[in-house]
Amino acid sequence: MQGFFNICKSINVIYHINILKNKNHMIISIDAEKAFDKIQHPFMIKTLQNKNKQMGPN
Repeated sequence: MQGFFNICKSINVIYHINILKNKNHMIISIDAEKAFDKIQHPFMIKTLQNKNKQMGPN
């Protein structure tokens, strides 16, 4: 049941982003069940900050 809820929630988010006039958005999906064992948080934060700089201000 949780999977169905997550899918519905994701579809809702994508729908609302698509109707916005400002198309400067990104959706990132991470399977966090085991991610904390493998992804170094400083690396992930730095990568997202660099991507934000590339996209520019809203």
